[in-house]
Amino acid sequence: MGRKRTCELPFCKGVVEGTRNKRRCDKDRNIHLHQVISKNVKKIMKYLEGCEDFTANDVNRDLFKTRLDKNEKGSMYRLFQAMVREGYLLERGKRGGLKVYAYSGASTPQSEAPAEPEKPTPIKVEKPRLSPEEVLLGKLREFVHTKSGQWNHDDWMWLINRPDIKEFGISEADIGRIIEEEKARYWLQRNSA
Repeated sequence: MGRKRTCELPFCKGVVEGTRNKRRCDKDRNIHLHQVISKNVKKIMKYLEGCEDFTANDVNRDLFKTRLDKNEKGSMYRLFQAMVREGYLLERGKRGGLKVYAYSGASTPQSEAPAEPEKPTPIKVEKPRLSPEEVLLGKLREFVHTKSGQWNHDDWMWLINRPDIKEFGISEADIGRIIEEEKARYWLQRNSA
C-alpha cells in the first residue's frame, strides 16, 4: 500500500490508500481511481458543470484527446457513479449504449449520507373481480360478435371444446341457451342501430 491522503472528491471526507496507479477510498470500496483520473478530478468537474449532458466518451474525447484506456475509462465511470450517489450528477438514460449524465446544479450536497433517488410509486389500479359466470358470459358474447351473429356446426364444436370454456363445467345445452340469447341481443342491437 502507498501513502494515505484525502479523497480527491470534494464531497468525500475519506482517506485514499493504494498504489501509484490505482487508489481506493475507504468511504467507498468500489471507487478505484487510476492516477490519470485522480489527478484530473477538478478539471473533470469543471468540464461537467459546463455541459448540458455528457457520456464518458465525451469527457474522454474533449479532455483527454481519446487517450484513456479501458481501465481508465472504467475508473472515470466509477467516479461518475460516486457523483450520482452524492447528488452531484444525474443520470439521463442512455445514448449509443452509454449512460448519459447531467450536472445537477448543486456545488456540493448537504448531507453526508448518499441520497437515494426517489422512485415514483406505481399506481395500483384495482380491477373489479368478475364472477365465473360473468367471465363465461364475456367469452360467449365475444364469440357471437367475432362470428357476426352467425356460425356453423364446426364453429359450435370448436367453441364447446375450447379448454377455457370447458373449465366452467357448464353443459352444452346451457352454453347453447346462453349463446342463443346473446345472438338475439346482438341482432337486436345491430338492427336498431
